[in-house]
Amino acid sequence: MANQASKATAPTVDGKVYHLRLAKGDVPPYVVLPGDQAATEHISAVWQDTKEIAYNREYRTVTGVYEGFDMAMTSTGIGCQPAEICLNELKKVGVHTCVKVGCAEAIRTDLDLGDIIIPAACMRKGGAVTHYVKPEFPAFADPRVVKALIEACRRLGYRYTMGVVCSISSYYVGQGRPLDGDEESFFPPEAANIVDRLRNAKIVAIDNETAGELVMGYLHKMRMGAVLAVNANRVTGAWGDNGGEEKACRIASEAIRILRETDTEKTIRTLYA
Repeated sequence: MANQASKATAPTVDGKVYHLRLAKGDVPPYVVLPGDQAATEHISAVWQDTKEIAYNREYRTVTGVYEGFDMAMTSTGIGCQPAEICLNELKKVGVHTCVKVGCAEAIRTDLDLGDIIIPAACMRKGGAVTHYVKPEFPAFADPRVVKALIEACRRLGYRYTMGVVCSISSYYVGQGRPLDGDEESFFPPEAANIVDRLRNAKIVAIDNETAGELVMGYLHKMRMGAVLAVNANRVTGAWGDNGGEEKACRIASEAIRILRETDTEKTIRTLYA
């Protein structure tokens, strides 16, 4: 019975973590975390010698080489709940540094499709991380990763915007999207002005899971940061990738390269000691 309980609390499959299907040594400790599995196409355009090593549900893991450095990419799916599973299991297989790559919906008129956002911190509205800490616990990016992302943008010649992003676990009603044309559909009054309220608080953009990933990274003593590409503007109504996600993948890869150039065993040992 005790053995069965152990399997239930720490599930594995053939010695690999249950969802990601990875074991220690399968991936280097530096990982790019896109939400979308299709980001493997962008990574393949940036890395050399890419190889898919695991694929289960929304979790696709690819390894490769960027400018002489081994890296990995694992997709997290949409939202904080699958990202929570992903980060827990990456920690179990020895990962210590992650850069989230994703999309965000700008709520400032000066941000165009394909523009880059580097979140310094996030406002939290829901998500699996609410089971970890109380709402007042801050969601902030590791300053070392932020610094590396800024330097990566400088090296690559990409313009970027820093600011606070709001992560909302609901994509439709929670982000102020009514069901168009259906007057009988449920739509709470407070949802109608969510964008205006966030703009008033000087929020840069909205996404689904960055805040939760930053909190979990900190709690797991992992370096976490994020680089987001604007794929919509909720003020102007613009919609589309415009090459932003591939740019974000390049920036994340270059940032990891920058971190690896200066990392030492002592640096890694003392992460959030």
